[in-house]
Amino acid sequence: MTLSGKKLNFFLYTIEGVGGVFVIIFLAAYLGGIPTTNVLQNQPAFRIPLQVFGAVLLILILAGVVWASKYRK
Repeated sequence: MTLSGKKLNFFLYTIEGVGGVFVIIFLAAYLGGIPTTNVLQNQPAFRIPLQVFGAVLLILILAGVVWASKYRK
């Protein structure tokens, strides 16, 4: 069973979208306290979304690696 082009594109765009959201939240937490040396990653408003999007991103990446190795031509 191979993935169709439409499903594969959707999966890849999903990985890119989740990764993009993760990077945006990470940079906002890291650069948000720029005038000082504070990093805001310890704040619950940044920590919880980073954990959620990071976990989803890792799961999608692992699924992609498994699918790529399983259905490799």
